[in-house]
Amino acid sequence: MPRQIVIIGAHAAGVDAASAARKTDRTAEITLITDEKYAGYSRCGLPFVIGGHIPSFNDLIVFQPSYFQMMKLNLKTETKVTKIDTGKKTVLTVDKNGNTEEIPYDSLIIAAGASAFTPPIKGREKQGILPLRTIEDGQRIDQAVREGAKKAVVMGAGLIGLETAVALQERGLQVTVVEMLPQVLPAMLDADMAKMVQEMLEQKGIKILTN
Repeated sequence: MPRQIVIIGAHAAGVDAASAARKTDRTAEITLITDEKYAGYSRCGLPFVIGGHIPSFNDLIVFQPSYFQMMKLNLKTETKVTKIDTGKKTVLTVDKNGNTEEIPYDSLIIAAGASAFTPPIKGREKQGILPLRTIEDGQRIDQAVREGAKKAVVMGAGLIGLETAVALQERGLQVTVVEMLPQVLPAMLDADMAKMVQEMLEQKGIKILTN
């Protein structure tokens, strides 16, 4: 029987793992599972679509469906893994319609990546509180702008947060960035360089609140 390889995650790491596995074993049955609607796209480009520098979210998709077909990779989108049974060597999945499936594996690769973190703040469940991690997140933010949003608060002054703040400001919104640490880009820059970046953003009209 051909080797069964299951990969949880279908973006950069997951698709690279699947491609490498296919080159190593041309007969293996390789399945990629993602709970997202889209697979194999560049997340770092999301703010640039929101800002209008990239025309469409579809332009971020690096690995089109034809790639998965060519490489004979079984891609399951909008499907969640609910259980991993290491004894039986199976994963249990449920798709968007509620259908469950038990998939056996010889090798299991977990390449699920991170998820957007929403702080446990009162009111976070209300309409208009939007994370940015997936294409669908980006589409919801873009829709909010198109429907007339005038102001935006971006929580977090990391790279994606600041890129998103600039994108929204370029779309005409009044933007405030809130960062709990003393500076912007705290994981990337020292205090002196961060101050220069903050001043540049403030000159563009973006309000920065640190600490």
